[in-house]
Formats: sequence, C-alpha cells, structure tokens
Amino acid sequence: MGGRNYWHVYNWLRQYYLATGAAAERMDLLAEFAEQESGEIDEGIAEFELAIGKRKKGAVPDGKEHTQAD
Repeated sequence: MGGRNYWHVYNWLRQYYLATGAAAERMDLLAEFAEQESGEIDEGIAEFELAIGKRKKGAVPDGKEHTQAD
C-alpha cells in the first residue's frame, strides 16, 4: 500500500489499543507497515504515546529529553 504516513501508524496503534487494551508490539507494526520508513513508524509511535500519556512532549524514543543545546 502506498501513500501511508505516520498518521496511519498512529491510527492503527490507537485502534489496536482500543480493541485490546494493550499497546501493539513493534514487530506487529513492522509487519503491518513494512513499506514505511522506520522514521515514519517512530513518529507514529511518538504521537500515540503522547496521546495516551506514556510520553511527555519533547521526549524522544531513546528516553532522553533533548535540550536546546542538543
């Protein structure tokens, strides 16, 4: 499927979470979005985690918050 972006990743994660009550595994995402670049997948994950309160605004996937000096 062409034309999908990080919002599709976010929406898929949201639907999965609402249906199961659990967050999807990265392996499931990679299988579903095999044609996506990993950066798009990571951005969708970040949006989802922000929406459910798992991530604070400005946090990054490595768990470190970057400052202006970074």
